[in-house]
Amino acid sequence: MPQPEPATVMMLDCITDDDVGRKLRVAGRMLTYDPSTALVLLSFSSHGLLVDVSLVIDPDAVLSTVKWGGTLDPNVDYNWMHERKAWVWVMGWLERSEQDLPIPEPPPYTSLLDIDPSIVLKALNVTPARDLDVIGLRSALATMGEVPPTTYPM
Repeated sequence: MPQPEPATVMMLDCITDDDVGRKLRVAGRMLTYDPSTALVLLSFSSHGLLVDVSLVIDPDAVLSTVKWGGTLDPNVDYNWMHERKAWVWVMGWLERSEQDLPIPEPPPYTSLLDIDPSIVLKALNVTPARDLDVIGLRSALATMGEVPPTTYPM
């Protein structure tokens, strides 16, 4: 059985056009969720990223308290949708849209973000990251970039 392709962990502010077509795992603050477009505005520092969450959200489950035999599915945490500025992990494919996507209105207390409306992360998974150590994550990713690849004997 083939193994799923791993996602590259990357800081949101390091994403470039060269990453289009790659499976990524990024962390950011969820600023806005627009239920009409299923777009989330994710931010880190002064950078923003549009995330299409249409594949990971069941609108009926979010709006209903009676699901799966009387309660919501206990394996799915939808709380991130309601917690503005909460940290989340998003895994998905970075794609380029043929036309610019509508940018959800950010909360009034946020600073201006650098957002490319033609790039969207098609989410396969969104999970809360309440205890995320952003400084440690950035440091670990920087260290990994400095480590030469291991050469294995043939």
